[in-house]
Amino acid sequence: MITTTRSTHGMRGWLGGCAIVVALLWGTSFAHGQKSTEQYIPIGRSPGLSGKYTSIGLLTVVDTRARTITVADTAGPKTLRISDTTRIWLDRSKLKKSSVSGTFADLAKGRRVEVKYASPDRRDVAEWVKVEVTQP
Repeated sequence: MITTTRSTHGMRGWLGGCAIVVALLWGTSFAHGQKSTEQYIPIGRSPGLSGKYTSIGLLTVVDTRARTITVADTAGPKTLRISDTTRIWLDRSKLKKSSVSGTFADLAKGRRVEVKYASPDRRDVAEWVKVEVTQP
């Protein structure tokens, strides 16, 4: 009887450990999967990101010399630096087309954008920028 109790506790511990590993792997694969498909998610629809770790608004200033942009969102204007690793995507979902890669030249004043911060604490460098495209 004592050995049965011990093996039952051992089995529960093992199953609990497996459940934790599966949960961690699921969370990691979701984050990795979202990162690789983020380009194709329309502005404002990124699960867990939009509105929390991003700003959505209009580009009011594009400084090509300093490589910065200013986004006017509901909380006020935010100026972010566009680094060499910042990804820029053209969100063509309103044209019923898939998104494509863009360049700094696509960041034009007056365009609607969503910007994800490289660091949620500092919010001064963009990890990625989605630019809404409404005309071909």
